[in-house]
Amino acid sequence: MLTKWSKILFFVFAGIYLVSKSFYQYFVFDMLAHYSIYALIIAFFLCLIHNYVIRKQENKNILWLIPLVAIPIITYKNLGNYYFGDNAKGEQTNFKIISINIFSGNDDYSYLKDFLNKEKADVIVLQELTPAWEKHVEFIRKEYPYYKEEVRTNNFGIAIYSKKPFTKVSTKNYIDAMHPSILADFVVDGKPVTVLATHPVPPLPNQARFERRNKQYELMKQEIDALTTQNIVLIGDLNSTIYSPNFKLVESDKMKDARSGFGLNNSWNAMIPILRTNIDQCWVSKPIKVTNFYRGEDIKSDHFPIIVELKIES
Repeated sequence: MLTKWSKILFFVFAGIYLVSKSFYQYFVFDMLAHYSIYALIIAFFLCLIHNYVIRKQENKNILWLIPLVAIPIITYKNLGNYYFGDNAKGEQTNFKIISINIFSGNDDYSYLKDFLNKEKADVIVLQELTPAWEKHVEFIRKEYPYYKEEVRTNNFGIAIYSKKPFTKVSTKNYIDAMHPSILADFVVDGKPVTVLATHPVPPLPNQARFERRNKQYELMKQEIDALTTQNIVLIGDLNSTIYSPNFKLVESDKMKDARSGFGLNNSWNAMIPILRTNIDQCWVSKPIKVTNFYRGEDIKSDHFPIIVELKIES
């Protein structure tokens, strides 16, 4: 019985990985892709169990040994950079940025204030800034006098707050005015820095919305590739993980994942741990050194904050 079920479940979880990588052009399978690597890890342990159960069978199939070699290689390719990648941990930072999807349905406003009082940053990016939340971020405006807010009623409001003056700031409507992003320029220790704060639509509940998100990815990549600034930061709730082949639409050769060497730091879903993955992301241009990347405390949102400490030196 154990042999039968370990085999069946192995094919189920391995199938999730293979299907999500093969049919990522469809929104349902794109959603599976965000959990595909975890499904593959489960498949590995099921294969391990199956090999253990059949070890004494005279007619055992040695093909069951192949996944025990292939899956660790695939897993390392997907996750290795998070744990063994290069970073500048321990070096002195000169630019700290925080990104928080505050969740429009969150009315426990004090948690955000308490968190930001502990975590002093140079720049704060908020997603899902609604008219209700707008009334409760006045404390941020007092401490971060340079800001741009794009308040929306549809969960896609966004804002950027800075202690440093903007040299330039603009709203970018990649797909329409109801889904804004913000492009802001600063000077850090005499070096120009560009931050693209964004919150693309999730790929649900239909194919049309999935394609709108992917279109925004393509337009953001074009924006990044066209920037002449050497120091670029892309940050926000990107509504995708790197496990999805569709994420390559926004990946620029200029950029690197800021989580390299700092672990997964899964930030969503804060309310359901078993569904937790890393759709809140920060990517930086390759000359920027990342000295720290960590997940913030619970602010009663469905997302945890992400905190990134950088060293801008060129």
